[in-house]
Amino acid sequence: MIELAKASEMEGIDSLWVLDRLLYPLTPQTSYREHRVEVSLSAHSVFDPIELLTFTAAHTKKIAIGTSVVDMLFHNPVVLARRFATPDVLSEGRLICGLGLGWSKDEYQACNVPFRERRKSY
Repeated sequence: MIELAKASEMEGIDSLWVLDRLLYPLTPQTSYREHRVEVSLSAHSVFDPIELLTFTAAHTKKIAIGTSVVDMLFHNPVVLARRFATPDVLSEGRLICGLGLGWSKDEYQACNVPFRERRKSY
């Protein structure tokens, strides 16, 4: 990740984005195709995006770093805001925060968050 971030920065690329996948079910309840999601082998094992971007920020100087997309209902909102604030401050404002509701029934089940009520929760 650090090599990619440094090379991207040297090439003048504006931003670097990471995804958030809580888990990769072997037999998903929600079809990836239904949501037009291409799943590569790299999506089977994903680091936590906020910690990964904090580490990336420490090794770069100017490239913007962003999450695409953190499922906000899986987190306490105050704790999540503080977690995003840390890399934003350490990177001197280079963090772009992408938030969403998610679509994977399996991830909702793993977090014990009711999938059917997700749109009423925010």
